[in-house]
Parts: sequence; structure tokens; C-alpha cells
Amino acid sequence: MNDAAHAPAIRRIANILQEMRAPASPLRTMLSADADAPPVVPARIDVSLAGTTAVARRLEDGTFRRVRPGVYLSTAEGDGEGYLDRLLAEVRGVRERASGELWFSHSTAALLHGAWLYDVPELVHLTHEFHPHVAREGEPLIRRHHTSLPHRDRDHVDGIPVTSIERTLVDCVRTLLPASALVVADSLFRLGADPWAVSRIVDESRGKRGVVQARRILELCDPRSCSPGESAARMAAVDDGLPRPECQVEVATVDGVFFVDFGWEDVRLAVEFDGAVKYSGGEYGDPERVRRLEAARQRALEDAGWIVVRVRWHELSDPLALGLRIRRAYERTRYRRRATAGRLLVVA
Repeated sequence: MNDAAHAPAIRRIANILQEMRAPASPLRTMLSADADAPPVVPARIDVSLAGTTAVARRLEDGTFRRVRPGVYLSTAEGDGEGYLDRLLAEVRGVRERASGELWFSHSTAALLHGAWLYDVPELVHLTHEFHPHVAREGEPLIRRHHTSLPHRDRDHVDGIPVTSIERTLVDCVRTLLPASALVVADSLFRLGADPWAVSRIVDESRGKRGVVQARRILELCDPRSCSPGESAARMAAVDDGLPRPECQVEVATVDGVFFVDFGWEDVRLAVEFDGAVKYSGGEYGDPERVRRLEAARQRALEDAGWIVVRVRWHELSDPLALGLRIRRAYERTRYRRRATAGRLLVVA
């Protein structure tokens, strides 16, 4: 395992996690920052003693929703029309009607473990140890997989059978689109995935579909990423030919030390992802004050010799254009530093 092609990437990730967990590390709080509790799969309503007329009325007035024959959920906590609501309802329906052993896997397991998802199809993935009966016409949201699943790769989240966090990570980096895979990998390592267990599973997957991509994603993975948007923006940058950036780069300024989302210290280029949530008020504070603080922070970074590229959510929809914008900024900063170094040599 130590001689595997992905071993250097695994060592780098393990070192990052060790640094984040160090008692005095300023990054220690990131292990829980922005990590909400895993979503809760809705409970089944027991209608065994209810009359058929009463159940029909609840369905008609929208109080109940039927997700499988005999499986009803309450709509009291939401209308069930959102992406997350539909997936979690499908998980409950499958779980209640399952006639044999199965484990929720791939992006579904990632969701249940509490990982970030980004640009992931609305599907519920199931892994079986036997060849499953596939009836896609009757269950359009279900994707079934057949493979051996060692006991070490099995887990439960609130009573729901799932693949282990490490197996889930490997399944996702093998099968999702690259940006989606990187988002899941960054967050699952932050949530506790063991890099060496991940390495073992990747090594055992040699020859399977998607292993080449898995190794590439591990090369780019960085659990210091603070949001799905940051991870997706990083992917856009490296897809445009830039070297792998570092996350949470420490920059000393006259106003104190700041950590930029990611960047390249050698050319002093920082990329900051502006998620709309930070300007939404509430627990994030007054939006205008947040904007003033962001502007002051950027001025301090620029006074320290850094160029700052700000990225917003809508730009992620065109990763080619975003990658080109970041690469052009990188080239400008590299040229500027070379020119500055040349002038200093002439003066000396």
C-alpha cells in the first residue's frame, strides 16, 4: 500500500489532518466549522390502525405523502418538494420496503454521513451483495450496484445501513464528475475519513472503472476547504493548467494575520469564494458591516502585495470561463513578481 501511486497524496492529506488536529493549530476549529448535523431521514407514519378513508383524506389534503406502498410520511416538517426532501423520503421508502440486505452508498451515503454535495444527480444509490432486480421504470430515482462489501466497509447512520465513510469516499471519487467528487472528498476527510483506510480501498480497487480519476481527485483533495464553492473553484483552476493551490494560506498584513481560501504563495495570488450566505444577515451579522470588513480585509491583503480574485456562485456554472479568469490573474502576478525581481537585481 505504501508503494501505491496514490501514496504521496494520502501522506499529504494525513499531514494536513494532523496539522488541523494539533491543539495549537489555528485551523483546528475548521474540523467542525460549517459542518451541520447529518440530515435526518423522515420517520414513517404508522397507519396500521387508521381507516382507509382517513388515510385517503390525509393524502388528499396534503398532510400525508405516500412514498411506497404502505409507507407514508408527514408533510408537517416540509412540503417534500425540495431536492433533499425527495432524496430523504426515497431513502425511507426504500428502507421500509427492503426485503434483503442493502446499504445506501455513493452520493446517498455521503449525504447521510453529512458530506457536502455539489452538482450531484437526484438519485438514491444502493449497494447489494447479490445481483439486484432492476426495475427503473418503477423506481426512477434508484441506482443499484452489485459488489462484495466487507464488514469493515459497512456502517449505520441513525439506524440506516450505509457504506463506511471511507468506502463512500472512494465510491464517490470513482464515479462522480470531478468537481462533485472533489467536494465530497474534501468534506468527508474533514468529517473523519481515515486517509490510510481510503488508500487501502483504492488499492483494492485497482483495475476498476474510475480508479484513475480517484487518484487524481486525491492529488487535489484538501480537507481545509471551507465550502463546496471553494472546492469547485479549485477544480476549475487546476483544470485550466494551474498547479495545485494551497488552502487556508496564512498572510501577515498590517491589520493582522488572515487566511485566504486558497492561493499560490509563490506569486501571491489569493482566491476568495464569496458565498451569498455570509451576506444574508442573521447569525452572520449585518450584511453592510460584513461587506465593509471584507473590503478592509482585501485592502490589507493587497497592501501586503497580494492580488485577490473573488469568485461568486454563479461563476461556477461556467468552470472554463472561471478557470481562464484565475489563470490570467496567476500569469499577471507571476509576470509582476519576475519584473520586480529583475528591477531589484539591476539596482543591486
